[in-house]
Amino acid sequence: MFQSSRPAWLCPCLVAFAIAATPAYLQTVSAETTSSPPLDFARDVFGVLQRSCFECHGPERQEAGLRLDQKNEVLEAGIVETGDPEASELIRRISLPRNHDEVMPVVGDPLTRAEVSAISRWIAGGATWPDDFTPPEHWAYVAPVRPELPEVSDTDWVSNPIDRFVLARLDSLGLTPSPPADRAVLLRRVSLDLIGLPPTLEEIQAFEADTDEGAFARVVDDYLSRPQFGQRWARPWLDLARYADSHGFQRDDFRDLWAYRDWVIEALNDDMPFDQFTIEQLAGDLIPNATESQRIATGFHRCAPTNVEAGSLPEETRSEQVIDRVNTTASVWLGSTLECAQCHDHKFDPFSTKEYYQLLAFFNHTAIEAELSNPNKPSSIGFIGAAMKLSDPERESERQEQIAERDRLNHRIAERKKKLESELESWVTQWKQNVQNTPQTHSLEVTEFMSLGNTDSFEIRDDRSVLLVGNDPPSVDRYTVTAKLPANESDQPTISAIRLDVLTDPSLPGTGPGRGDPVRNNFVLNEFVATVIDADGGRRQLEFTEAQADFSQGNHHVSGAIDGNPKTGWAIAPQFSRAHHATFLLSEPLKLSEHTRIEFELHQNFGGSRTIGCFQLSVLSGDVRQEAVPENLAKLASKPIRKWSAADRKTILEYRASSDSIVMATQKQIDAIDQQLKDLSLDTTEVMVELDQPRPMHVFERGDYRSPGESVQPGVPACLHPLDSGAVNGEISGDDSTQRLDRLDLARWLVDPNNPLVARVTVNRWWMELFGEGLVRTPEDFGLKGDRPTHPGVLDWLAVEFIENGWSMKHVLKTIVMSSTYQQSSALNETLLAIDDQNRYLARGPRVRMDAEMIRDNALAVSGLISLKAGGPPIRPYQPDGLWKKVGGQNYPYVVSPGDEKYRRGVYVVIKRGAPYPSFINFDASNRFACTVQRSRSNTPLQALTLLNDPVYVDVAKAIAVRASSAATSASVASTITDEFRRVLARHPEPNEVDALSDLWQIQTETIEQDPSGAERLAEGVSLPGPVTKRQFAAWYAVATVLLNLHETITKE
Repeated sequence: MFQSSRPAWLCPCLVAFAIAATPAYLQTVSAETTSSPPLDFARDVFGVLQRSCFECHGPERQEAGLRLDQKNEVLEAGIVETGDPEASELIRRISLPRNHDEVMPVVGDPLTRAEVSAISRWIAGGATWPDDFTPPEHWAYVAPVRPELPEVSDTDWVSNPIDRFVLARLDSLGLTPSPPADRAVLLRRVSLDLIGLPPTLEEIQAFEADTDEGAFARVVDDYLSRPQFGQRWARPWLDLARYADSHGFQRDDFRDLWAYRDWVIEALNDDMPFDQFTIEQLAGDLIPNATESQRIATGFHRCAPTNVEAGSLPEETRSEQVIDRVNTTASVWLGSTLECAQCHDHKFDPFSTKEYYQLLAFFNHTAIEAELSNPNKPSSIGFIGAAMKLSDPERESERQEQIAERDRLNHRIAERKKKLESELESWVTQWKQNVQNTPQTHSLEVTEFMSLGNTDSFEIRDDRSVLLVGNDPPSVDRYTVTAKLPANESDQPTISAIRLDVLTDPSLPGTGPGRGDPVRNNFVLNEFVATVIDADGGRRQLEFTEAQADFSQGNHHVSGAIDGNPKTGWAIAPQFSRAHHATFLLSEPLKLSEHTRIEFELHQNFGGSRTIGCFQLSVLSGDVRQEAVPENLAKLASKPIRKWSAADRKTILEYRASSDSIVMATQKQIDAIDQQLKDLSLDTTEVMVELDQPRPMHVFERGDYRSPGESVQPGVPACLHPLDSGAVNGEISGDDSTQRLDRLDLARWLVDPNNPLVARVTVNRWWMELFGEGLVRTPEDFGLKGDRPTHPGVLDWLAVEFIENGWSMKHVLKTIVMSSTYQQSSALNETLLAIDDQNRYLARGPRVRMDAEMIRDNALAVSGLISLKAGGPPIRPYQPDGLWKKVGGQNYPYVVSPGDEKYRRGVYVVIKRGAPYPSFINFDASNRFACTVQRSRSNTPLQALTLLNDPVYVDVAKAIAVRASSAATSASVASTITDEFRRVLARHPEPNEVDALSDLWQIQTETIEQDPSGAERLAEGVSLPGPVTKRQFAAWYAVATVLLNLHETITKE
């Protein structure tokens, strides 16, 4: 049960400490004014009007007859009073509060204070609009060049070129940089930024003691070389890739893609050049002689959600995926809102609808990933995406050994059968006498079948079994089956039992017999009811005295199917993927005639689609406590041996062998090997596969795949650099091509050094990860509606530096963190709060709340619980009970990962799109339904409650409490608090902070002495060091919980 272990007495303490520890920098301060940089009309006036106003007052639309893209229209419209901004209607409108009826712009973000100020200054200065002004080409579509380094006031502050651009901006504003951050705080900042984990207390103390000038550089190099680097930086990339462990939508079945996640981590750790990183993900399968690793990389675009809900069409699903791949590619590499061109030409950026579908054509030739198993049944749609087996030399070697052993055992059975065949005549004579006394099986002919959840989705097969079809089974179901003896049945038996066979079939998940899960393909038969219907229509329910089965799950015995309790029932875990049978003994014999019918009800109300996929009904006559003889063998027993065919002899031989002790023992060994081989089966991952023949591509009229328009071929937007035919995979010659353009051509075009966007977009995202905001604060939109860069010199310098240094991510990150800009203190003073509360000018260091995964990783690390095990299938940490049963169409069981597996890093936590990990969602993690360039940041009470009550954080607090209470047996309370404070926050605590926590410890100690029951409950299951009492542990638990819940704890300072 998901319950909090937090004692009730803890809440008042948190409140009291939170009030006492409120940092001074959150107090209200007064503003100061400062000078402003010179105006640039194209950037500061026309560019703002273009981005914020042209949608309604531009060349295409002129609401209220107003047009703001032409000089005369602006100056003669009466909205600008030259020299007097306060009297100008333009200034009044753009300065109004957002809820005012007359505020402009009506849609989109309001103008910033800096933008309003710039337009006011322009009007005050005479509203000069140059006669020869021509709107410049949008900055983002011009390839970056390395800018000249500006002169600055303090060259001693400059550590690298980044600092020159930043300081030049600060000089123009009359601002000065902040002092360097405290060494412990800086170490924690760079540790969290580069590896996503805090430094240990020992690392903090060592860094503080190392005053050598190169100490910080050595720390940076160390962090960049650690395997945890890739785990930390994979998270934002996996957001972009919309990586998840399930398909999404209502079905939300699981998929295997974790090998792609591991590939990303390894590639980042290896500092794979970003151009190669790009090419392998977009087109690794098309690289000549592609390696397994390069094919795994194509999982990037196999991460797209897949809709296999009942009623969805395969072509619709395919089209949606192709569209998603184009939109994601544009967001990730071009920083462009290309999806706006799906239905019509882009309203703001130079992308036409035709160009959109030319890009879509690159992705249009991959294999389908959803298909109808029955074209006549819309509910039969299922996932069939191309999967590749992963190599594992060690596992494969073991598999081959097991296969060789199985072959040897099969040979032993074959030799034994030869011996049995030589003795068959004498055995058959005795067997035919015994058959007279064994129960006889009579299969029933199904005349009617009804399923509450699958009205028509079934087949009655030639062997009289019933097969349920379709890939969308209901959560619960009840089958009603009417059956009778076949018309050709010669005798009218007196039956003593009913037999139910549950069968496997290739069409069922994992071959069945259950329908709900391809791995745990179980079923639960809660009630088995039989009613005899006489020739005159009279009905009588049959009574069963006993139930037997070839196998029953430990807590789901077959007797539960006839006990009248709907909560009990028969199940067969873990013996999945094999046939089973149950026999239900009647309280009294029943004489059947050709007119007698039996109506069966199979109640299956466990949930999670734990229903039977294929079954057969039979009746038994004779003594059912003896081994029943199958119906076909009983007929052979009545037939003279001399009239047996070769097939008959083979049937009898197989039956004879099935009861032979040597064959049975050998077969048991083979079954064990088969189970081992199943456990050793190679893992798979989803990869891209290109079709041999291309699909035709058309513009979708109004974005609808059902309305194909103009035919198009693969191509790229004209506003960007051309696709060089001499350097592409497809050899172009005039209007013909010997090889069509494909994804490999597109990938190479994207990372062409002439591409004006890719390097800028990429380094901007990395800057955003370090500083909380990008140099362009709309990282998903570098177009006309996006923000201009706050420091264009830094952006272009880094972009060129990135390309010229082999597209090295680690080089760029090291360059940034080695700058004085990055290493500033993040403390906010009155001047900066008034002028630059959002740190746009970079006059102080970054202060950013950690992302969801880092918050959890940080807590696990400071407590010592974290497991740094890398790679493999996703883990399942604690989450509320029953969540997966309540959300989505598939009732998947949730079993918490054992041992320290559940304490592995957040990048390995399972991501089920329909029901993602709640702890992460509370801290604004993505559900990965779509490419996420930048996560939102919210502040809600759920976050504090998560840190208090989530079992992970309860375990973390307990681990800290055990460590602290043990240390306090030989050290003072104050020194123990200091050490734990430093483990959590790195810095030295202030004296008043130590006092506050010491008081808290003392208050809790006294409170627990008066009522020790809470301490007793809290310490249940906790292994305490010898001298530590439960009451001491509980007091330190309160201190640990306060430390974990500080704002500073979940913030990169």
